[in-house]
Amino acid sequence: MGLRGRLLAAVALAGAVVWAAVVDAPAVPPYVFTYAPRYDAQAWLAGRDRFPSGATLTFVSGPKRRPLVAGFYASADAAVFYDGTKALFAGKRESAGPWQVWETAIEGGAPRQISSGDSNCVRPLYVPDGRVAYTRVSAEGSAIEVVPLAGGKAERLTYAPGWVLTSDVLHDGRILFEYAANGRTRELFTVYPDGTGVESLRCDHGPDRSGARQVSSGDVIFGVGGRLARFTSALAVQTDVAQPKGEAAGPIAEISAGRWIVPVRGGLVVWDAASGQARELEANGVEPAVVAARVPPREFPSALVTTRTAGNLLCLNARQSKTPIAGDISAVRVYARGADGAAVQLGQAEVAHDGSFYVQVPADRAIRMELLDGAGRTVRAERDWFWMRPSEQRICVGCHAGPERAPENKVPEVLLHSTIPVKMLGLPQ
Repeated sequence: MGLRGRLLAAVALAGAVVWAAVVDAPAVPPYVFTYAPRYDAQAWLAGRDRFPSGATLTFVSGPKRRPLVAGFYASADAAVFYDGTKALFAGKRESAGPWQVWETAIEGGAPRQISSGDSNCVRPLYVPDGRVAYTRVSAEGSAIEVVPLAGGKAERLTYAPGWVLTSDVLHDGRILFEYAANGRTRELFTVYPDGTGVESLRCDHGPDRSGARQVSSGDVIFGVGGRLARFTSALAVQTDVAQPKGEAAGPIAEISAGRWIVPVRGGLVVWDAASGQARELEANGVEPAVVAARVPPREFPSALVTTRTAGNLLCLNARQSKTPIAGDISAVRVYARGADGAAVQLGQAEVAHDGSFYVQVPADRAIRMELLDGAGRTVRAERDWFWMRPSEQRICVGCHAGPERAPENKVPEVLLHSTIPVKMLGLPQ
């Protein structure tokens, strides 16, 4: 019997229809979910609304249920605080207004607005240092911002063109997000809460990945091709995961180890990996979030100097790559993205015999690099853009070597010649 046939009755809730849970559903802790008659998970890739027919956040505790907040045309994207007493959400007061980030007590009360502006702010996350991260979306692209919970100026964290969407805060404090440079294929990336250290979660690029959440084991569960997959810290590639039947439709919520609330096409199910059993929970539900206390992620101490305008990048061995690099490597060339979107050459530096180079690049600007042979021909070039923050000091093992690779224990040759980076700032040297 289908999901709707197993549910008992429909009740009116804040202008939407929400289905009551079946009487034989397994016991679950209190949770919040987004009821959405229509859910377009990829709409943000074109600056469109993921909830074109509105949405309602619903709080469920045993047999009791109620809207999490009242007085909103639409509410979604709940993120529960570490002690389980309050939550962030994205909300629209009126149908024509923008999505903004709000905070509310789980027990109710007047919500407090966190973000501001004319563009849509969605997918908020609590950052352990007392700030809130969220995605600001426009018709041209999106970016991650952070703002103090107590109020203050928002700070931008991402500077690559294209589309990003916040997903989770990992146990080590990094922000996990989706990134689609071309507006189609999404990949999972991480960045620290000060915008430094951006990198892909894994380097086995290929399938479209989205809807990622980290579970208590440290694994990251995400959607790919309508199914769930897993990244485990000890492995460099994605692996299969036991899951319920049906097409995965967004991020999961962990109840306990091996027991999840899983969105599938049509609604939410409770999945028990040990027994291999799935039980239907809610119709037209997405984005579940368990309301319970949990251990906060680690707080990241930033060392940025905001008055500086550049960052330093040390590559230990440009020849070190996940995929072999054919040909000799003699130099590295650095580009920045111009106002018109075209690549602007900033400079070029020699690569030492051991493959190392050390350059200084402009901060808070989209940049990319290419490797050249002795004749000036391109040997390997980055397709996408990255960035560095003011005074960021970054070391990479190699070009596309993967975040799981450790460096050799030796001093790079480039530093034996000089500890001053070659300036790639687009200015006279």
